[in-house]
Amino acid sequence: MASISERLKALGVNLGGEVLPGKARRADYPIESVLEGKTQDTPFGEAFVVEEFFDAAYVHGRAPLRFPLELDKVAAWARDARLAGIEPEGFLFLDTETTGLAGGSGTYAFLVGTGRFEEGGFRQMQFFLRDPIEEPAMLAALERFAAPADALVTFNGKAFDIPLLNTRYLTNAAPPPFADMAHLDLLHLARRLWREMLPSRALGDLEVEVLGIQRTEQEVPGWMIPEMYMDYLRSGDARPMSGVFYHNTMDILSMAALLEVMAGKLAAPLEAGEHIELYAIGRLFADLGFSEEAIQVFESGLSGKLPPDTQFRLVENLACLHRRAGDYEAALRLWEGAAREGHVYAHVEIAKYYEHQAGDYAQALSYTEAAFEIIQTENEQRFERIHWSPLLEHRKARLERRLARANGD
Repeated sequence: MASISERLKALGVNLGGEVLPGKARRADYPIESVLEGKTQDTPFGEAFVVEEFFDAAYVHGRAPLRFPLELDKVAAWARDARLAGIEPEGFLFLDTETTGLAGGSGTYAFLVGTGRFEEGGFRQMQFFLRDPIEEPAMLAALERFAAPADALVTFNGKAFDIPLLNTRYLTNAAPPPFADMAHLDLLHLARRLWREMLPSRALGDLEVEVLGIQRTEQEVPGWMIPEMYMDYLRSGDARPMSGVFYHNTMDILSMAALLEVMAGKLAAPLEAGEHIELYAIGRLFADLGFSEEAIQVFESGLSGKLPPDTQFRLVENLACLHRRAGDYEAALRLWEGAAREGHVYAHVEIAKYYEHQAGDYAQALSYTEAAFEIIQTENEQRFERIHWSPLLEHRKARLERRLARANGD
């Protein structure tokens, strides 16, 4: 029977470094002369590893590099209860630098950065592919470091880093070591928290806006990194790779710092610095079913200055939570305020209240007719008219029938 490697080759899957240029024999500037790394012995040969330890006093921008005190809300958002019970040492932060962004069997992870909290600080390990032929050894060394971990923390790792690494392990006829781990992808949480506040949720932009970090002149743009590695393989000159290692180091440290910031905002949302963050956190809590906490967060957010559209959506969400809780008095106050500002939705909700809760068909009809007047104004957008007109016509006709029956007509 053909081996896994033979079957993969028959399907056109590239093994090892067959599509990458081999490293040039010139050794004027090997990676060992550029970075303080070491080799690790594995069953498949040597793997080159760069290790660095950041003690507990290290501060990354404005954020201390420490593990969050509470992950309950983060675990609820990730829909994986395991995250709340795993010890800090069980989290593996991971980021890859690759030969391209396409993914698939032709893309290689030539640098895998990892980090883990330990007693006294944070240990970072970077596994580097000096030559494509060393891929089995690099993957084995990575698996050894990852073995104690129960959870992954990445930034867009669910869509890119982990599928790519899984492919590389399978291509080398090895089972991927990450299959059973809980996985927290910070990109998706960043989008929920800061979509309304920041124009970009890219990791580099979050470093500037959230962590207060400006990378040094060592930084290289991510789009340059694949070609820089190809140049290294052709020339054997590893000096430019120091910038790639710096880029990867910053990504790992920033993920660890961001986790602490994010978890802190969800654990103590009323301490959030921006009211627009309170709106985002309130929506997240409401989606997760934490209604009472969502109400507290939304009500706190009302006290700040928000963009008009965000303000209305906050009121809409808060009123909905009050209605679900049966507190129609609180919901009605919010709807009446929004109705005074000309929002059709608020008129409709008030009409529903008077029709179905208070049994006051005259008041319900009055608000329905007021909503009709709003959608007929020149300022109202066409899609609003198309959306609301049939609904209001149906409600108006029903209310007129009910009023007629109530009046004995």
